[in-house]
Amino acid sequence: MGLPVTQGAYNLLEEKWIPVLYGDGKTDRVGICQALTDARTIRQIAASNPMDRVALLRFLLAVLMWCKEDAKSSLAALDETSTGIPEKWLAKLKENKAAFNLLGDGKRFYQDVSVRNNKEPRPIADLLVEFPGENSVNHMRHVVHDVSYGFCPACCAMGILRLSVWAPANAYYPASVNPGSAAYALIEGKNLFQTLCANLTETNPQADQAPWLGNDQPNSPDAVARLAWRPRKLWLNVADSSGPCACCGAPGAAVKTLCIQRGWSTPVTTGQQFGKDVLGEFQRLNGEYRSKATDRRRLANKVVVVASVILKCRMLALLQADLLAAQAPKAESEAGRLARVFEQLYTAGNQRVIKELTRKPTKEEKPLLDQQDTQVKKFWVEDPHLLRDAEAIRLPDLSDDVGLHASKFWRDALRLRGTKALAIGIVGDGQYVFHDAPAVRLPNTSATLLAKLTSDCAQVLRGTGVKKKPNENSEAKFLRCGVLRLVTNNPDLQHPEIDVAVKLLTPNAEAQIRDRLSRTNALMGDNTTKDKAFLHEVYAPMVEQVIASTTPGSPLRRHARRNHAQALLNTKIQDLVEKPDHLSNAGTPAAVPGKPKRGRKKGASNEPDR
Repeated sequence: MGLPVTQGAYNLLEEKWIPVLYGDGKTDRVGICQALTDARTIRQIAASNPMDRVALLRFLLAVLMWCKEDAKSSLAALDETSTGIPEKWLAKLKENKAAFNLLGDGKRFYQDVSVRNNKEPRPIADLLVEFPGENSVNHMRHVVHDVSYGFCPACCAMGILRLSVWAPANAYYPASVNPGSAAYALIEGKNLFQTLCANLTETNPQADQAPWLGNDQPNSPDAVARLAWRPRKLWLNVADSSGPCACCGAPGAAVKTLCIQRGWSTPVTTGQQFGKDVLGEFQRLNGEYRSKATDRRRLANKVVVVASVILKCRMLALLQADLLAAQAPKAESEAGRLARVFEQLYTAGNQRVIKELTRKPTKEEKPLLDQQDTQVKKFWVEDPHLLRDAEAIRLPDLSDDVGLHASKFWRDALRLRGTKALAIGIVGDGQYVFHDAPAVRLPNTSATLLAKLTSDCAQVLRGTGVKKKPNENSEAKFLRCGVLRLVTNNPDLQHPEIDVAVKLLTPNAEAQIRDRLSRTNALMGDNTTKDKAFLHEVYAPMVEQVIASTTPGSPLRRHARRNHAQALLNTKIQDLVEKPDHLSNAGTPAAVPGKPKRGRKKGASNEPDR
């Protein structure tokens, strides 16, 4: 059976490979050109895997920015009656049609013919992380890692684009422009046209580094190159075989093997590059710096992290510590000087000076530094879709508790993006760990206040868990211990049974909260009364269940403790709703309802509280 392609080349501009959902409910697959020209009538990209939705959207954004220099302002100026992006904007695509051939004997999309001659073929499963590999077992896919199955050209194309966003780093391959476990949030419009317009970068200079045009890594990559990065060099091996696609099930020709090797290196900041130069100088001085297990290498790692800080803020101190400056090589580089002086200090055992030079930036030094100097991990700082604080955020690890998995990611995404968006992240570090790709659709900004209230209320229950300070007042004790520990006989103890109970009940509470936030009509106007009722509806059952499962002794004791905790919670909810900008003084003696007396009654349990 022959390939269902144009002259065997499977041109991605024309072939139907991008899954879409139209506004009238019809599903279809379209090529790149049709996806853009029908953008107003297409509701959304309809790939089943959230990772593919992000990858396809970022690729379409890169194509649009390459075709139209002033894409964002031009899209905003288009008449509402247009069905999508005008065909005349896509002239560059037609001029470079051959660059989008996925298969065939000539130039291929995102493929390098040199790999075919230098690498042994690998199973096509290397292209999609859902399929098991030689060093990882995916129990959700009952297939083996061999050449007994293949992927259709459409799934191969999506797998290649997925690498541009989600490629993990390991001993053999680099990551993409961001870590393979990074999280993204893209604003969702009413149709694909609005989605593309909302997620374009504000500035769009002339792009001349489109990754589909050449195999060489650009020295100073622009936004188009970064959005469509090529972290792998590969070549799809086409054989005369057919059958159902192991990924989507479509019948037809199947690609069963590929050749693959490391591609473009992850871009680094100027500070990270200087750190790499310093490490290279260390390794030239002494072979021990090459081994990761030596004390010298541990010293070098410390220096690499703060190399830019030393260069900009501590060179005078470094020069004062250089006792062998007269013996320094002529025309010594800054990186060479750092390595030489620290090797000198290490040999002399001068740990005091080493510690002083490698400390974290001080308050006085921070104004002299920028993101390029202090960024530790490799990621694209200006990425318009990346969720990040000082560093790129990610989903909780597989080993984290269920409460963290249920709450952290969507709350971080709402805090950082704060608008209606599709937030996507993956679980796993990319090194032989199965990847999951949960998607979170965030509420409108009108829901942000209620989301903060629920977060504050959850903290009121758990407490901050910080250490007890001398002369602690009742308010500080309330915030430290939280409602659930404060009503015990020994609130200063850790009470792990309470922590476990809260973690187990958190997923259900978070599901209630997200369901409420998704119904934005209920959040319009003054909702003080509704907010109080909702917070009580979510957290009162949690209090009751935790008290019932963790309080030893008689039913009377549990009843008294539950009433005390509910009274504290009600008071705190009222304060939170009326003063949402900060955690109020609900812990002061006047605000906290009195604790029931502990006098023993006849027949009461004599069992001590844990």
